[in-house]
Amino acid sequence: MKIKTAFDKIIIFLLLIAAAAVFITGFFTTIYYDMHVDVDYPHYKNETISHLVLSMILVFAFLFLCYRKNILQHSEKLIWIALAFCAFYCLLLILAIKPLPVDDSKLMDDVLLEFEAGQYSSLTGAGGYLYTWPFQLGYFLFGLIMDDVFGHGNYFAWDIILMLSIIATVFLLYKITWELFEDKAICGIMALLSMGMLFFYNYSTFIYGDILSMGPQTAALYCIILFIKREKIKYAIISAPCIALSVLLKTNSEITLIAMVMMLIISSIKEKENENGYFSYEFPHRLIVRIIISIVIVLVVFGSKTAVDGYFCRLTGLREIPGGSPSVSHIAMGLQESELEDGWYNGYNYRVFGENNFDTELTEKAAIQNIKERLDFFVNNPRYAIKFFIRKFLTQWADPVCISTHNLDLVSRHVENPTAMMYYIVFGSGSIILRWIMNVFMSVCYLCVIFYLTARIRSKRVSHSEMLLLILIFGGMLFHQFWEGSSRYAMRYYVYWLPYASYGVKMFLDVIVRRFKNAN
Repeated sequence: MKIKTAFDKIIIFLLLIAAAAVFITGFFTTIYYDMHVDVDYPHYKNETISHLVLSMILVFAFLFLCYRKNILQHSEKLIWIALAFCAFYCLLLILAIKPLPVDDSKLMDDVLLEFEAGQYSSLTGAGGYLYTWPFQLGYFLFGLIMDDVFGHGNYFAWDIILMLSIIATVFLLYKITWELFEDKAICGIMALLSMGMLFFYNYSTFIYGDILSMGPQTAALYCIILFIKREKIKYAIISAPCIALSVLLKTNSEITLIAMVMMLIISSIKEKENENGYFSYEFPHRLIVRIIISIVIVLVVFGSKTAVDGYFCRLTGLREIPGGSPSVSHIAMGLQESELEDGWYNGYNYRVFGENNFDTELTEKAAIQNIKERLDFFVNNPRYAIKFFIRKFLTQWADPVCISTHNLDLVSRHVENPTAMMYYIVFGSGSIILRWIMNVFMSVCYLCVIFYLTARIRSKRVSHSEMLLLILIFGGMLFHQFWEGSSRYAMRYYVYWLPYASYGVKMFLDVIVRRFKNAN
């Protein structure tokens, strides 16, 4: 138990430092993207601090008014209002922009047509898209199903599925907030704050696995929290297909799988409500049960991946799925300087695979050698290394829009019959308003996260359920310090700060109310 307590303290302390760094950076600077540029290239500019402070004061004043009027207690009504707003905003984007697939999603869209015509060279031929990135096969199979059901090129259907995944994620975050804190006011705050997550809702126009995987991933997290609290195996069993679907759609969800397994094992420790400490005789039995559950979940996930690979082997006549460009090429790229932003995508993983004749083993050796060279350089130049990793962290996590405005620009480029609303939202004054809302949301969110983490350090107690999402967020931060950097990837963890930020808001409001009472 002492080891577990020390582990919790370390995670929370490191997250506190990270949250403070993001808040301070976002308070004095902000990140923006040039329009009509094809690549993800974040730029810094000075923040308008006076406007930001005033906006934050207005947000807290509104929340304080809702608190005093007991509006926050009606959390069930507030979450339905929030979900209605989410649906309205996403539909507005979808109907106004009529987005088209871009970048990798456009390449995948073309490959879908090839497969439907019986052309499988993208997977069977060296250098093909799926040959290079076979981890996309789960998402690609989903695309084949979508084409069978809705017809190829029915991007409106894709956008509606994305919107439903977003709505499901927000609703499950509300349910998670209740399970973590069991406080209607905190849930009400969460519902109101969720309407500021425009960076998340903007991706209803981005046809790719990121958003599709968020719904089932959040469902898996919610089920594990229910299992930890209620100890009913059915919840853990339900989480298995949810996380399996999420991993198939986006392999980054494997970080969530790791967090789930870790908390299943850690939750074997059960606190006893008397002076004798803990049920030592229960621990072995609880640990064995959770190990078995963890094994089942992992088997379901990797069994699903094997089943998908088997399907494509039968379809194309391959004996096995190609190894593709190895994962270490992403790590090598994540440690490199770039003309755009250090540690972000620069095409290295494509180039190194081609330079090594599309041979997975040779590419892996080349990438590992590149990693060793960069690590040696970091060791011999510690100041450079510190600056490199701090900047890479902040460009990912202190980006209030999470590249979403740049992606709105990309998906709006070549639409037929563009609407006036599209120009207003993407390129006009509407874009300025939306960016400012996301800017204010980030500062409010991270300030209140700091309140929460500080309180947990002081109380020296944090529940198993709370630690699940904290470990996930920490794992995401750590992983993308070495993997290919992008604030779009950080968004997958950013949204899970919302319950903790809501708790921090409630703490702040409680302090203000007490001071008002003392003054009177």
